[in-house]
Amino acid sequence: MDTKRGTIFEKNLSGQDCEYVCNCSAVGSLDVNRCNQTTGQCECHPGYQGLHCETCREGFYWNRTSGLCLPCDCVPHGALIVLCDSSGKCQCKVGVTGSKCDRCQDGYYGFSRNGCLPCRCNNRSASCDALTGTCLNCQENSRGDHCEECKEGFYQSPDATKECLRCPCSAVTSTGSCSIKSGESEPTCVQCKEGYTGPNCNACENGYYNSDSICTECQCHGHVDRTKTPKICKPESGECINCLHNTTGFWCENCLEGYVRDHEGNCIKKVIIIVVVLLMGFVGAVYMYREYQNRKLNAPFWTIELKEDNISFSSYHDSIPNADVSGLLEDDGNETIFSVSSSENSTSALADVSWTQFNIIILTVIIIVVVLLMGFVGAVYMYREYQNRKLNAPFWTIELKEDNISFSSYHDSIPNADVSGLLEDDGNEVAPNGQLTLTTPMHNYKA
Repeated sequence: MDTKRGTIFEKNLSGQDCEYVCNCSAVGSLDVNRCNQTTGQCECHPGYQGLHCETCREGFYWNRTSGLCLPCDCVPHGALIVLCDSSGKCQCKVGVTGSKCDRCQDGYYGFSRNGCLPCRCNNRSASCDALTGTCLNCQENSRGDHCEECKEGFYQSPDATKECLRCPCSAVTSTGSCSIKSGESEPTCVQCKEGYTGPNCNACENGYYNSDSICTECQCHGHVDRTKTPKICKPESGECINCLHNTTGFWCENCLEGYVRDHEGNCIKKVIIIVVVLLMGFVGAVYMYREYQNRKLNAPFWTIELKEDNISFSSYHDSIPNADVSGLLEDDGNETIFSVSSSENSTSALADVSWTQFNIIILTVIIIVVVLLMGFVGAVYMYREYQNRKLNAPFWTIELKEDNISFSSYHDSIPNADVSGLLEDDGNEVAPNGQLTLTTPMHNYKA
């Protein structure tokens, strides 16, 4: 058998040579003119098959654009089979997508040798992260990696639906969040704002009152004992309860009768104020008098002149006509010059004693004035209290009848009370029982 390029020559039965053509594919074969001399099988490129290399091998598909057999490249983990259709699309497992079955479709995650897993979002989301499985765009007021929780301001209903319901907590009175404990049917607000209390933060806390649906702090200025009166003020109006420290008023803003407010804002008795004012006035008068004396005198109150054998005392009294200074120093004579020891210590002590006595006299006078004033004010206060407790009825009671007017007074309870001068009339008479009879030309009046 002789061969030529692209042609096969064989002898027939009669011994003559016959010509055989290969007809290999120009695209699929390695050489269009080379084929097996016996079978005529052409040598094919990878991905081609057939006698003339005219079709695509399994796992390859015919690309119409390029006219070549291209590999399917189906991913074994995601594809059911390695074959693909004429467009090169592989047949994927459930939850897997892509022309090569190389990724998870929406609603699935975790691409592996077993394919993809469905997203676990509690039916509140249709998609999740393809790698981690974290749910995306949770619906129905839910949140969490698997939409298993409720958003802030919502709680999960205790029934089988597990629906996320809005918390009954106002953002004005609380943080807006709530929670529900196992076995309970109603939620409780997590945290109330200052001044609010209750399961739903809809009531005012002790020390606050309701002012136009807003809990406002009681304005009692610290004059209510929180221990004895926890509410401090009435929750519905804000009126302070049991004002202390001698105060009164809606907000304990006023002092009780007989009390006044000092410079520190405390309510103290008027008596103390009067005593302090009088005492300050007296001290001021003494101070002004002493200042006046000091300015009037150009020399010290006492002038002491030392001589060899005596000491000469001169005072402001020497300038006053007919001034009697004989009693200033205890001596049998009335002279202003005395023979005493020349010791300077004795002279200084004598002068100091005079000023000490003066200060003692001033202090004594102040104490006496204060004691007398306090006694007087106390007596007046006690007398007024006695009078207020003794009188339970008005001073005068007038009773009108058809033909007379009956007057009764506090004097009726006083034995031998003389009421004859209460009405000026010559015809007035005093009955033995203390009633006063008024006589007029027309009518008689009894009192």
